[in-house]
Amino acid sequence: MTNAPISTEECETLFACLDGVTHAGLGVSGGADSMALMQLASRWRERADGGGPDFSVLTVDHGLRAGSAQEAGWVSEQARELGFPCTILRWQPGEKSSRIQEDARAARYGLMAEHAHAHGLDALLTAHHLDDQAETLLMRLGRGSGLDGLAGIPMYGHWAGLRVLRPLLDMPKTRLVETLKASGLEWLEDSSNDDTRFERVRLRRAMDGLKSLGISADAMARSARRLRRAREALDRTAGQFLQANCQLDDAGFCRINAQAFSHAPDDIALRAVARALQGVGGQASLPRLSKLEALLEALKTSEGAALTLAGCQLVPGESELLIVRETGRSVPCDLVLKPGECGLWDNRYQVSLDTGCSGPVQVRALGKTGYGEVRARLGEAVTLPERVAESLVSFWLNERVLAVPPLGYSSSAGCNAKFVNSALFS
Repeated sequence: MTNAPISTEECETLFACLDGVTHAGLGVSGGADSMALMQLASRWRERADGGGPDFSVLTVDHGLRAGSAQEAGWVSEQARELGFPCTILRWQPGEKSSRIQEDARAARYGLMAEHAHAHGLDALLTAHHLDDQAETLLMRLGRGSGLDGLAGIPMYGHWAGLRVLRPLLDMPKTRLVETLKASGLEWLEDSSNDDTRFERVRLRRAMDGLKSLGISADAMARSARRLRRAREALDRTAGQFLQANCQLDDAGFCRINAQAFSHAPDDIALRAVARALQGVGGQASLPRLSKLEALLEALKTSEGAALTLAGCQLVPGESELLIVRETGRSVPCDLVLKPGECGLWDNRYQVSLDTGCSGPVQVRALGKTGYGEVRARLGEAVTLPERVAESLVSFWLNERVLAVPPLGYSSSAGCNAKFVNSALFS
């Protein structure tokens, strides 16, 4: 029964996570895992008889190997045969680094999040499965990870205001492959899955030896699932702490009550500051535990000195811990919006331009000069910390500031910006 194809009835349970979702993206690479996700979503949609959300397939051409464009085109054809629209997102990797897989993953999520905000998707489904979970646990065990790391891949998450759902996380890969075989569907084999330069490949091969010792992928995933319960309980408590002790500003920064933070248990303080950093800094993933632990220790002894981590600057004070988007080292990329368009800026703001606007505008960080201009017009109405000003989201036409929505400033109607990471603070 372990290797049986996934039944239509089981799809009801797998896709129950889509309750309340109106338009979901399916992240499909062409491998067996994601092809099975697409096939199961198609079968579930038919059973739902139009009652479920709309689906769109998103596939990324990473440009990392010859034939990647053809593979993306093949995925697009397979999606259309199942009745799904498909968009090919292209990444320009530039100079290769030693972090090829990590960089590609960050780029993949970034491209899909940008597309989601531009086209009204409210969730992203990925095909992570039980074997991925076991590999992740082993990888993090080797790094000496704590509870969060050993709890593995989360079933649910948020990235740049987008819900990320992993309905196949407790499903063995063998069943995904058998599901495809039973349906007569093909899939692509990624040559990097045999490249021992990558840690996951080496771990995958080592797992056969572990299985002979009674340490199976199923057992490791079961441990991760149990640890996940503990992580969820701590995350809930951290969320309650933030809700009670953190003030989030639409300008993209937050203030945490210093006394409450200093008295919080370390596990809660670490989780709270990690989520604040992810929300304010717009990072794809949380900082590593070792860096967070070092940060927490530094905050206890810094005596007001500013610290930096994960694209943020942290300024401890007697009454509050101020966390703002770091400027100088990394400047958010500019974004051009045409009338009627919507997009994602700096992984923090969903920005849009009304259809009635006369032409395209540029979305970029306000900067010192722009802030000085806006402050002169608004006068005493502006009470933001100076550190926040440079990273404020703003709309420009040529070199003229049109709007800074978080400040309530606008010389041209129709420029909208919504901070999308609020869920991380509750």
